[in-house]
Amino acid sequence: MKILHALYSDRKGGLERAFINATKAMLDLGHQVELLVPRQAPFLHELDYPLPHHDFKKAGYYSPNAWLQCHFLLRKVAPDLIVTHNSRATCILGRASFGLNIPHLAFSHSNKTHRFKSADHLVVLTEEMKQHFVASGREAEAISVFPNVIERIPELPSYTERLDTAPVRLGFIGRLNEEKGLEDLLQAMALLKDSCSLELYVAGSGPDQSAIQKLAGQLGVLEKVHFAGWIEDIAGWLSEIDLAVLPSRYEPFGIVVLEAAAYGCPVISTTVAGPASQICDGVDGWLAEPGSPQSLAAKIVTAITNQPQWPDIRNAAYLRAQHYLMSNRLFDFEEILMKAKHS
Repeated sequence: MKILHALYSDRKGGLERAFINATKAMLDLGHQVELLVPRQAPFLHELDYPLPHHDFKKAGYYSPNAWLQCHFLLRKVAPDLIVTHNSRATCILGRASFGLNIPHLAFSHSNKTHRFKSADHLVVLTEEMKQHFVASGREAEAISVFPNVIERIPELPSYTERLDTAPVRLGFIGRLNEEKGLEDLLQAMALLKDSCSLELYVAGSGPDQSAIQKLAGQLGVLEKVHFAGWIEDIAGWLSEIDLAVLPSRYEPFGIVVLEAAAYGCPVISTTVAGPASQICDGVDGWLAEPGSPQSLAAKIVTAITNQPQWPDIRNAAYLRAQHYLMSNRLFDFEEILMKAKHS
């Protein structure tokens, strides 16, 4: 089957990794894939070899010029299936495909229901997201639940017990914006600065970095916070971290939660939909209330005071991660593609 796989993004993050993983899954299943992404998309190098690539030029949701350009592209490529990720690509390709009778499968990584009405079949990340779309009027039969996957899982590294005299190394990975809750983590550190020896290592970038650094200074924890920028070697970076803390206020899935589990780093996250669908509190990680520095601080203390449990926590999380291994989910993925093609 020939698939046109589209994403409008010129940055790197969890959404872009999900797009790359889906592309690789399609290729593993034997499909012919052509990409519609911005010409200089920084995530394209993550593919093992180049694929036919069409430039997704900058355009708004309601750009007639973009619709027309994509319409002619669809006529030229003549795919058997259009697959889009997130709202901009879905909206533009939905309008561009009018009259062409090409089935359209859209992956939603958010709850923006009105942007996905044109898709014939929808993929969401959790059962909670599915119910949200059903409540908006979408037919349940036209929605499949398929979580983000991970391409490979290395052998679980041996556990090295940390020294009680060393600061606990907390790690945050993500885009530096309000949704990811880094401000809550800084405030939790401020609450604990007189009782716990903590260091925070931040991997990521984003529009709020200056404001976050300013807040760290105001809270008196700036000297304990280290900004690494975007990292390529997530596994290597996590190997230097004691606890991954991912305090999202909103998170449809949270691929970093999955990656930390696969690479043997215990995780503290929040009870929002994505992390809550992956973590069982106190069994394979810990969950705090979103937007609550007090709850987050309490979970950090719980984790630190229960360090003898960390090997069991790591093992349980690692076993859970196997469920999200790409090779274990290919059959489910193919079923969704076939359902969409015949929708």
